[in-house]
Amino acid sequence: MPNVAQPQVDGPLKVEGEIEIIAADGSPLKKTAQAWLCRCGKSSCKPFCDGSHEHAGFADPGAVLPGYKPKALEPGEPGHSLRLTLKTNGPVRCFGDLQVRDAAGNAMWSGTQAVLCRCGQSANKPFCDGSHLNSEFEAA
Repeated sequence: MPNVAQPQVDGPLKVEGEIEIIAADGSPLKKTAQAWLCRCGKSSCKPFCDGSHEHAGFADPGAVLPGYKPKALEPGEPGHSLRLTLKTNGPVRCFGDLQVRDAAGNAMWSGTQAVLCRCGQSANKPFCDGSHLNSEFEAA
């Protein structure tokens, strides 16, 4: 079974698989089989969702635009772990086998490197488009 990231309608990013989350300082944060990651940028326990999207007015249909082409794209191999590295005041960098599905569960992208938005401002959610650079997004 591949590692899967699936945005929820108006809510967090559900990530399932063999996941290791690494803090911005390089220290291990969590190893888990399932994580609910904040996509609105308002959670008080970033990178994890605390339900803040419900009060922040975060609206996103959970669609995934086709054609995402990250730098250094390589084909993924099922069964490999997924390392999620947090960037200070920025996105989540993903290394390892990953399949991104839309909110309906349709596979929309797969590969071994991706950068996912966590500020809530990207026009290409769930992927980062650099919008955090022009917002007041803060996260360790």
